[in-house]
Amino acid sequence: MAMEISNDYDFSLPMASFLRIGTSEAHESARHNQGGMRLVNGELDKEEYVYFLMMLWHVYTELERGLETHASYPTLQPTYNPTLLARTPSLSQDISHLLGVPEAEWQMHPLHISLMASPPKPFVAYTTRLRELSESSDPTCLLAHAYVRYLGDMSGGQVIRRRIAEAYDLDADRGYGTRLYDFKKLDSSEPANIGDIKKIKEWYKDGMNTGIGDDTTLKGLCIVFGLLSVF
Repeated sequence: MAMEISNDYDFSLPMASFLRIGTSEAHESARHNQGGMRLVNGELDKEEYVYFLMMLWHVYTELERGLETHASYPTLQPTYNPTLLARTPSLSQDISHLLGVPEAEWQMHPLHISLMASPPKPFVAYTTRLRELSESSDPTCLLAHAYVRYLGDMSGGQVIRRRIAEAYDLDADRGYGTRLYDFKKLDSSEPANIGDIKKIKEWYKDGMNTGIGDDTTLKGLCIVFGLLSVF
């Protein structure tokens, strides 16, 4: 894939600020497309939302498998904390709850079978890209995908959590059907509040800055893959 990096980017910025600014326009566009707005506003019908979660489960499965494989890689190690961040188990629990089936059985549900039989092209492209990065000799750009996914769930995801709970009459206080958006504190297993989530985001950004350092080539590549990860 040919990659052209714009000279408009300020490569002197720390990695977290560089990626946030460089992908801000794409995020704003994604938030305001029809599907994104319906998701944020809790306007997807229940089946549509579960379908979205199923795709996201596959995305996170590929991403977190790659992060685990390369947990000690220098650019990824500072932000690797699956106990704190991993979303795949939470997604599986949410899907199970929303479908009203045992967790071990939801992948056999007709909705998931339909997804696998005829998956949307952007979904296929995204999961394939993650798999290729996981299998590459330099998996650094998984960091850009992880940044977009995890910090998105910690930020806008908190709004979605409330809207989803209202739309589908879920007990969000107990995490039933909304575990995707629930995080634990950095230093304990207690539920994180908004202040705690802010601390997690700062920890993550510091780790990104440490892992990438001042390497402008890696910053440029991460911008490209960060833009490609707005799913």
